[in-house]
Amino acid sequence: MTTATNTVARVAAGIAGAALVLSSFASVVGAQTTTTTTTSTTTSATFTRNLTIGSHGTDVTALQTWLMAKGFTIAAGATGYFGAQTKAALAAYQAANAISPAAGYFGPITRAAVSAGGTVSTGTLPSGCTSTAGFSPTTGVSCSTGTTTTTTTGPLAGGEGSLNNFKIVGATNTSLNAADSDTVYGFEFRATGSDLQVNRVDYDMFLSTAGTANVSSPRPWNVFSTAQLMRNNTVVATLDGSDINNWSQDGTAGNGNQIYRLRFDGLKDVVKMDTTADYYLKLSTQNTINSSNNNNIYSIFLSSQGVRAIDAKGINEYSSSSAGSTATVSVSTNTSGSLTVSTGSDNPQATTVQASTNNTTSDVTLATFTLQAKDGDVSIYTIPVSVATTTASSSDLIRTVKLYQGSTLLDTESYAVGSASTSVKFKNLNVKIPQGTTQSFSVKADINAVGTGNTVPEGASVALSIPSNGWDAVNTAGNNVTISGSVTGNVITFRSIGLALDASPSSATANVTTVNTTTGSQQGTFTFTYNVTAFGQDVFFSKNANTAINGQILSNGTAATTTATTSAITSTADTSGSNNYVVHSGQTKQVTVTITLTQGFNQSVYAQLFNMKFGSTDAAPAASTAVFNNNYITAPVYVRA
Repeated sequence: MTTATNTVARVAAGIAGAALVLSSFASVVGAQTTTTTTTSTTTSATFTRNLTIGSHGTDVTALQTWLMAKGFTIAAGATGYFGAQTKAALAAYQAANAISPAAGYFGPITRAAVSAGGTVSTGTLPSGCTSTAGFSPTTGVSCSTGTTTTTTTGPLAGGEGSLNNFKIVGATNTSLNAADSDTVYGFEFRATGSDLQVNRVDYDMFLSTAGTANVSSPRPWNVFSTAQLMRNNTVVATLDGSDINNWSQDGTAGNGNQIYRLRFDGLKDVVKMDTTADYYLKLSTQNTINSSNNNNIYSIFLSSQGVRAIDAKGINEYSSSSAGSTATVSVSTNTSGSLTVSTGSDNPQATTVQASTNNTTSDVTLATFTLQAKDGDVSIYTIPVSVATTTASSSDLIRTVKLYQGSTLLDTESYAVGSASTSVKFKNLNVKIPQGTTQSFSVKADINAVGTGNTVPEGASVALSIPSNGWDAVNTAGNNVTISGSVTGNVITFRSIGLALDASPSSATANVTTVNTTTGSQQGTFTFTYNVTAFGQDVFFSKNANTAINGQILSNGTAATTTATTSAITSTADTSGSNNYVVHSGQTKQVTVTITLTQGFNQSVYAQLFNMKFGSTDAAPAASTAVFNNNYITAPVYVRA
């Protein structure tokens, strides 16, 4: 096996030295018997929103009055402004009443306690618990009764967890006009070791470029109407972007402008163990953007440790202390219309498709995409696409390409025989996208016969793309609209004889074991288990992992150049006459690849598989290549030298 190293950012905290496991099977934990403890709820004040530094209003006055009545000093009195004194008094109250964290932030837990007259409403406590100290009915953390400790299991499965493989996604430059909306910033992570309940996300924003008539302190609540935290296409939380109280001050940017924080808290969105979640910030602008804010450009980034989640042990896990990538959002009064092109969520990954040797292989999906209309209805008459092919020309490989909207066929186009052109246009369309809506499309192809005796050889491939130029799209006035975004499809390979790989491994694990108790040195073991299916005829692959598999050991720190690894491959497939594995045509067999890192170097490392070699003859079991997609990757583990 080929080994290499690569430096990537490590952003999840607190996972050094512990084995992390990726698996498609989540743990199932049964709930223990509980008893119910009921608390009195005498309400002296009711609060409906979160309060922090910079908040003001009658509810701030009520909170200050309540705190002082409870004996917590605010020297300035009940001013209606939430400042440092109010924060300190609130933190003292939280500490005195076992509300964690005692940070002086008036969130859902403290709000419920104050609204209940100072008592935390616990709902159901586990048997033996007489206090809420250290216990969360959401996560099932143990609670102390003074002499004994009782543990209950809540809805979160697993042990100590972490936000693994955390990265910023979709941090792009977005333009929003009046009465417009779009997703502007996203992040992604994998829940490892435990279910993780995301309970807080902080975004920061500041004016990076002034507009045509900029005011000295531009205020985002005069521009934005709503802010939503999205998980894929599902709304997790919504804030009123026009409410000044939802924008707290969070320091000063390098250009001297005020940074405003947008906080989504009180969330209870659970990411199941060993799954990956994507979250996005979606902003909507107000119906009218004042001329003083026209053409303003705002910078948006995830705050330091801006994502907080709790694991099954009740431990808070955070995203990186680094702010990461920055997105920009420009706002204007323009209402001429625009169209945004984006890759579809179901866009095909890189894969191998079985093609016929005698007939056309029909309706192979090459790419999916979405179109979103902004600032007015948009009518589309022409959509351009381009294909990049290998081994065979476009016209040799592709008989026809077809454009679908959902399941409706909109247009079919063909490549001229013998043509070397890679571009084609779907034309004479009449597709209307109403303002503010997003609609889904796909491009499919009919593939000519592949293999022996045909013009198209085994292993010919195609990747389709959709550019932002060459469109015919207009607004209701008949004027051309702005097209933004593009689509780049993955490589689709065609074979009449081949080895198909599972879309995801059935398991991909990473473990650490101590090999020297005196020095504490360790080794890492990375194991992938997946299925392969032969089609067309019997297919062979080597029992030597270094011949059959191409993968990498990657490190999260300084690249290690002398890493020693051993590799092994086993399979439920039969053994051939030349002592290779053979998968008979139509059979599906299991393969297990194990990589052992025999020399630790005090870094966090993980493994990834890239391709598998196979052949159509026993004499040449590595003549062709099947590509693994990006799902063939393990969690990182820290391996001591």
